Amino acid sequence: MIHLTEINQKNYKVCAKLHVEKTQENFVAPNWYSLLEAKFEEDRKAFGIYEEEEMVGFLMFSYYPADESYPKDSWWIERFMIDSRFQNKGFGKKGLQKALEWFDKEYKETELRISAVEGNTIAQNLYEQVGFVMTGEKVDGEIVLLKSVN
Repeated sequence: MIHLTEINQKNYKVCAKLHVEKTQENFVAPNWYSLLEAKFEEDRKAFGIYEEEEMVGFLMFSYYPADESYPKDSWWIERFMIDSRFQNKGFGKKGLQKALEWFDKEYKETELRISAVEGNTIAQNLYEQVGFVMTGEKVDGEIVLLKSVN
């Protein structure tokens, strides 16, 4: 059964070793970089996505105040990946659903965003399957998708 576990001293090394397919490397930052962000930047929550006791993926929630990159205070799923060994098994969709449940319970925000590199139709389709909709906006060259929660 898929569940989320916060990244901590016991599982961060496993997380850092997860990787996507070579052809997907331009779509998501490496996990070691995301772990550094989660440790040293404010308003970051990093989770391992587990199938039973095995970490199969990683995601990180981030909060950004409005700035020149994006004009709204907003929560994001800034990082999301499933390790290459575990792709195409439904773990991505189930992991996102668990993430949405967690976010809804922990943060009583009404909106959550995620972005995708233009042309990454697999990610776009997955995000839309769990309720995100394209906004027509872009941030840092990526398309923005929005999910209303609560």
